[in-house]
Amino acid sequence: MEPNMNPKFEHSALEKDIQRLTIEIREHKEKSGQPKIADKEIVRSVIGAQIQAQPASPPPAQPSLILPAYLQKESPEIQLKVEELVDLAFHKGIAASVAEAKKYGPFILDALHDSLTAKVYEELKARKLF
Repeated sequence: MEPNMNPKFEHSALEKDIQRLTIEIREHKEKSGQPKIADKEIVRSVIGAQIQAQPASPPPAQPSLILPAYLQKESPEIQLKVEELVDLAFHKGIAASVAEAKKYGPFILDALHDSLTAKVYEELKARKLF
């Protein structure tokens, strides 16, 4: 394992995404010329751009610490689906997770976006990558 790698993030597909996102975030900061943009907003923007880049697919528990607060009020089925999509991102990468989320419509896609933003932001911060 490389130095600065956190053992709790050992999923190879997500590790590749983390490395790519780190580069994209630095480039985004340099291009924007706005040093006051919050790091979390940059992570949100970069992941959002990847979600937008994915081709559209036709639409077809318990509270969790990885889910945003607004999802705590949703049905256990919705919460479970978002948690499964986050897990899919860990194992197969963000692109695979986004492609799957698009099958469930914009609400699930937005919930995945929010959940991944929070999770990836905390991981990047923990690694001191920005």
